[in-house]
Amino acid sequence: MRTKDELYREALRHVAGRRQRAVMEAQRARASAYSVHPELREAEEARTRAGLALTMAAARGADLDKASAALSQADAKLQAAYAAAGYAPADLEPRFVCPLCRDSGIRDGKPCSCVAAVARSLRRDEINAASPLALCGFETFCLDRYPTEPDPELGGSPREYMSKVLRYCRSYAENFNGSSRGLMFIGSAGLGKTHMALAIADTVLNRGFDVLYTSSAALAARLGREHFDRDAGDTWLDACKEADLLILDDLGTEYITQLTISVLYELINTRMLCHRPTIYTSNIVDQSIFEARYTEKVASRILGSCKVLKFFGEDQRLRRAQK
Repeated sequence: MRTKDELYREALRHVAGRRQRAVMEAQRARASAYSVHPELREAEEARTRAGLALTMAAARGADLDKASAALSQADAKLQAAYAAAGYAPADLEPRFVCPLCRDSGIRDGKPCSCVAAVARSLRRDEINAASPLALCGFETFCLDRYPTEPDPELGGSPREYMSKVLRYCRSYAENFNGSSRGLMFIGSAGLGKTHMALAIADTVLNRGFDVLYTSSAALAARLGREHFDRDAGDTWLDACKEADLLILDDLGTEYITQLTISVLYELINTRMLCHRPTIYTSNIVDQSIFEARYTEKVASRILGSCKVLKFFGEDQRLRRAQK
């Protein structure tokens, strides 16, 4: 899991690599064309000499008419040489992926938008590799799998209730900003909590925010290794602290130690102080059990910073397996 800076540097390397490949492919194409049509090379070199002559004439304050006429004549001969060889000038030029910055990564002295697009793609790959589901959208959150029979706790059907949860989460993602509240999804296994969290992540990521996903078990295991390896550095913790949105999935599945509680408190407290929202999912629906596991100090910070949404219904994975 990379920090924002690490991700940006990696994106710049990708863009630079694209530029290098484009330039090398153009050089190979040009060399091949010159070997078959040497008159192209001669016309190119003549055009270069005429351009330099015009520059020198301007620098000396000499009459530019003759040099300009020579350059125009060289241009015309070059165009004719291309046409005779069956090429357009663009055929032998580098074909850059981004026409705005020509794969330099910089446009008007600022990072080009293509760098941010590459960074989002890299982050998306990270999330897909770490999550049990690939990044998914709200359109694949299927309400038909939720029962239509009334639930006494809801006063209506789980399907009606979950349709409201879906609308709320879609609006949350579409209007996400630095002041958004965190979310806490609780409910039994297989009710779509991770799917909903990843759908939010997909929309928020596409809107240009940095999003990180980790399961609670993976985070605890990685941070434990980093704690005992002094040379590793806390890159995971740094990345989790600074992300615009953090998805912390499956609270309750990690191995709990005093170190886990300490690091979790540090992560949650830092994100709260910096007003960076977190989305948690957990199968623990009893608040007293939640507090006993994470301590009142950690639990109060999680629950106090979040809107809690309980998921109702039947395990969708079991329903699909039975069909």
